[in-house]
Amino acid sequence: MSRVWAIATNTFREAVRDKVLHSILFFAVILLFVSPAMREITIGDSDKVVRGVALGGISLIGGIIAIFLGVGLVYKEIERKTIYTLASKPISRWMLLLGKYLGLWITLAVEMLVLGFLYTVIVGTQQGLPSPDIYLALVMLMMELTLVTAWATLFSTFAAPTTAAAYSLCIYLIGHFADDLKMFGEQSDNPAFQELALTLYRVLPNLALFNIRAEAVHGIAVPVSEVGYALLYCVGYSVAVLGVAMVVFERRDFK
Repeated sequence: MSRVWAIATNTFREAVRDKVLHSILFFAVILLFVSPAMREITIGDSDKVVRGVALGGISLIGGIIAIFLGVGLVYKEIERKTIYTLASKPISRWMLLLGKYLGLWITLAVEMLVLGFLYTVIVGTQQGLPSPDIYLALVMLMMELTLVTAWATLFSTFAAPTTAAAYSLCIYLIGHFADDLKMFGEQSDNPAFQELALTLYRVLPNLALFNIRAEAVHGIAVPVSEVGYALLYCVGYSVAVLGVAMVVFERRDFK
């Protein structure tokens, strides 16, 4: 596993030097700095609005980073011709893919830590130290990004970045509306559509499981069982998607 870790650390170093990442994080920081100003134009509980906007911004930025860095994991190696050098070394393709995935996961974890710290400083200065529910929401968001990154990695093994980004974005959007898709299917009078909606609901990821931002903003406690189920779902689904990605990557011909 030392070779996997070496690939992961190298991928992390490449990611933190990526100008796209710097640009996205710049907008994230701007959004966090602007969010406290929402209380001046909000009617009602302005503190909750500020917390909601800040958490929503972190979630959006995290999803963008996961998709746009993930879809280029394999393509960059092909574009720079380094895939041929790596393929000639005594390392399996699945180890290469796993190492790059872990490197991107570490990048996302560091990004979440940085944005979480900025949230504490910026919003905390106005409202006081955030409650533990806020940090739990960030942990759940990291679970979501773990799964989104697995899908982006899968698409990167057989599609160009633009196509892979489109696929990943579709998965991201459908995942957030999975419960609505199921409900829409249940309300339909067409049996075929009901079955299709139920099948899509079972196969595609349900990212709504990880969204507890509303509860965190309003101070509503989330059951431990719900968090535990989300963690198991995240690990199991991510492993399954990565397994498919490894099979596809092993069979791909780079000649």
